[in-house]
Amino acid sequence: MSACEADCKTVCSFWAPVEADPRCYGEIVLQRLFETHPDVQKLFPKFVDLSKEQLQNNPGVQAHGEIVVCKLTEILKSNGKCKEIIKALAESHAKQHKIPLVNFKIISDVIVTVATEKLDGFGPDAQTALKNVLKTFQIELEVFYDELGFKP
Repeated sequence: MSACEADCKTVCSFWAPVEADPRCYGEIVLQRLFETHPDVQKLFPKFVDLSKEQLQNNPGVQAHGEIVVCKLTEILKSNGKCKEIIKALAESHAKQHKIPLVNFKIISDVIVTVATEKLDGFGPDAQTALKNVLKTFQIELEVFYDELGFKP
C-alpha cells in the first residue's frame, strides 16, 4: 500500500458523515472559504456580488459545495489512483474557470479546518493524512496545469 493509499484510507475512516451529507459539508466549506478569504469569492461569478447574508442557505452555494465534496470523496475513494479525475478538474478549472493554483491550496486548508472541527475524532493523524492527500492533489493538478500551458 502506497503512502497515498494509506492516507486515503485514514481519511475515509472518518468521512462517512461527509459522504452522507455532501451538500451540508460543502456549504460549510464554501461559507468558511468566503469568510476567511473574501477575495476568493470573486472567482465564483454566481456569488461575487452576494453579501454574507445572501450566501447563507443559498442553493447555489450548497450545490457548488456539494460538487466540491463529492469530487474530493471520489479522489479519496480512488486510493491514490485519481489522475483522470484530477486531469478533468485541471481542464475545467484552467481553461473554463481560470482558477489560479494558489486557490486550491487555500480551499485545501479550509477543508482540513472544517474536517477537524466537524468530524468526531479527526485528530492529528487524520489531519496529516488529509493534508497529504490534498498536497498530492495540488502537485498533480499543477502538472496538468503546466501541460495545458495555464499560467494565470
